[in-house]
Parts: sequence; C-alpha cells; structure tokens
Amino acid sequence: MGELMGGFDELPRVRRGPLPSLYAALRRRAPQVATARPDGGGGLLHISYRGQEARVAWDDDLEQFAWHSGGSGQIGSDVEKAAELIAWALGARTGPATSG
Repeated sequence: MGELMGGFDELPRVRRGPLPSLYAALRRRAPQVATARPDGGGGLLHISYRGQEARVAWDDDLEQFAWHSGGSGQIGSDVEKAAELIAWALGARTGPATSG
C-alpha cells in the first residue's frame, strides 16, 4: 500500500494567485454575486450584483486588492475580508464560509 500512496507525491501542487483566491472566497461568502473566473493573465476580476458592477485588481506593488471600477481605493490583502467588503459594497448579503 505504501507504493500506491507514493504516487501522490508526484502530483503537481495547485498554486492559486490572489484573484483566483478572491473568486473562490466570493463564491463561498456571497454565492448570489455573479463573478467570472479571472483570466489566466491575472487581469481583473469582474463582479456584479443586481445591476451593480465592479472590477477588482491585485496590486503587486502594494500586495493588496484594489478597486479598478465600482469603488475607490485599496481593499486590503486578506481574501476573506476583501470578499465581504466587495459584496457589501455591491449591496449583497454575506455569510460565514461553509464547508463541503
């Protein structure tokens, strides 16, 4: 059985960047908010809720999320807090992250 388990050591590790992590946090915290998976180039995360739209970027220099449109200023670096702030800014309810 040790040989079978040894094969898992060879699997590549999944590394998420800031925007894919924010996308996942938004899906957990505010599933009613529409958001598209960020493109591979890092670009922007497009988010909408009931006619409100926003775009969020990751600022590499400051190492935190920032509004590109739909808000102003920096959002912060904590993914869960950023998801809640974005949902709140768009008028969406948020809840605790659910497991499973």
